[in-house]
Amino acid sequence: MEEAYTEVVEYAGDLRRTVKKLRTAGVDAVVAASPAGVQLAERIAWQLHLPSSGIPGSALLRTDRGVQAETLFQAGITAAYTLRTSSLAEALAWTDCHQPSAYQLTSAAIGAPVGPVLCSTKQQIAAVWPQLQEAAYRHSADTSLVLQEQVNGRQYLVESVTRLGPDGPQHTVTGIWSYAHTPTGVLDRADLLHRHDLLARRLTLYVRSALDTLAVTWGPMQCHVAFDPERGPVLLSANVVTDRSHADETVWKISGHDPIDASLEGSSAVRWNSNDTSGSRVARIYVNAPHGCAAELELLRALAGLPSAACIDVDPGSFISRSAPIVPGGEASEIVLAHTVPGTVEKDYHRIQVLMADLHKAQHR
Repeated sequence: MEEAYTEVVEYAGDLRRTVKKLRTAGVDAVVAASPAGVQLAERIAWQLHLPSSGIPGSALLRTDRGVQAETLFQAGITAAYTLRTSSLAEALAWTDCHQPSAYQLTSAAIGAPVGPVLCSTKQQIAAVWPQLQEAAYRHSADTSLVLQEQVNGRQYLVESVTRLGPDGPQHTVTGIWSYAHTPTGVLDRADLLHRHDLLARRLTLYVRSALDTLAVTWGPMQCHVAFDPERGPVLLSANVVTDRSHADETVWKISGHDPIDASLEGSSAVRWNSNDTSGSRVARIYVNAPHGCAAELELLRALAGLPSAACIDVDPGSFISRSAPIVPGGEASEIVLAHTVPGTVEKDYHRIQVLMADLHKAQHR
């Protein structure tokens, strides 16, 4: 598969020369290696007359939270109330007109490791604004931040693959993950939903409409969606899938479907990445484990011995950082649990909770 596509990591030369070299090499697709490379990858793909993740000139629809929200609102599709601005004064004035119970403050550019920070008052927004703005500019060369309402309801990650058909782009939802957070708002776990669930069907219809509005034409996408009891599905952000972690690869192996490879191969048999595909219950668990010490090795051995442990990823990558709060106090670790026997995943999840509680007690003695 390495010969089938080129990963666009950075661009520092003449675009015309780059396109000429790639055309000579006979590449079949151009894939961005990070969210920052999406716009360049789409531009090069257009020059080579190859499929790209979106309509030329519309990359901000797939890389900017603020632009996404405004575009969905204009199309009559429910989205979170959002302000995109580089002005703290404008942000504080906006809160006078929009007063939810809390706000999420983060970078406008998707993929920049900035936030989200939960704020409930103007004072909290003003206190974290300079630091977040500086970090946003450092990672994306854009000082714009997004102030977004904290949407009530459970949150989901909807994965999809789009391919071009005779009637235009065809969006296939390949998996829906239900998020569970701790009382403090930290991501605790994600569970793969059953494809025939009524909620899954409603989320699927909503995401397909959103992807059309965001001009998605090809490849894998992830949509972070909240389900508000009164408004229904509400898009929080959508991003092009540009990388894969060890945990991602494990989940895709369980399901028998790799969305990135499926896009590159032009597969027409895109399958739903769910527990009725593999017969397994699948969950992704997030913990804050110590690193580089005896306690870490002991914990890893205990986790590896769990009956449903399919993967222990100490570098979980993008799955959390783009979609939900990172576990505070250090690097998060991700554990993929999968098993066909009912109840096994839940038993192992509770074992993990006990292990982590014992570890934290030992650290604070």
